Amino acid sequence: MKTLKKDKKRKNFIFPIIALFSITFCAVITLILVGGEETVYYLSQLNFVPDEKVVCIDPGHGGTSSGATGEGGKRLEKDDNLRISLKVRDILTERGYTVVMTRDDDSDISLEDRCKLANKERASLFVSIHRNSSTANGKGMEMWVHSSRPTDDLLLAENLLACLEKAGISANRGIHSGYRDGANLNYYINRNTKMPSCLAEIGFITSKEDNADFDEKIDSYALAIADGIEMTLKEMNGE
Repeated sequence: MKTLKKDKKRKNFIFPIIALFSITFCAVITLILVGGEETVYYLSQLNFVPDEKVVCIDPGHGGTSSGATGEGGKRLEKDDNLRISLKVRDILTERGYTVVMTRDDDSDISLEDRCKLANKERASLFVSIHRNSSTANGKGMEMWVHSSRPTDDLLLAENLLACLEKAGISANRGIHSGYRDGANLNYYINRNTKMPSCLAEIGFITSKEDNADFDEKIDSYALAIADGIEMTLKEMNGE
């Protein structure tokens, strides 16, 4: 009789747990189906605790991925991305920040590995540095954030663009969300990093004016990016 009572109590205890788990699981699946990518994005950030002194800088492309080209193919985006990213790293390091670089040489790094590294190191911000390209007469700088336009991501993009504009740019092309080839898509790095992120297009590599500015003002641009990052961190922390 005692055994039967114990079994009954155990069943009475287990069934509510199973029911609660089932309801929670169904609720999550429903949110994903209804909310789509945006819900997945927000769920991925749950329980993520960033280190406010860690920043991840991502020089776009590298290795066999040259990115966009300019000046008759002689100028490679991957090289410009790395040049300015290393300068940003040095400035932030001098200010006491720990800077995680997704690459610090001409290496092939997958998008997946870039995001995994930033998430593993618990970076507070992720800035992916690129150069734009156009078959027309495109020029200027622009920022890209997740399609859901998270508050801190927008803050980062706004601060970066404002600081760069003070350094002198050919045109302010504003802040965009999603992906340039599809309104309902997102850049991989904005979709898979758990911290606020931004893809920064530092001028057009196909523009003579932007390339001249990049070469002449690279130190000012690197300082502006570092300032924008630090400004964002302080605002996020209520300083």
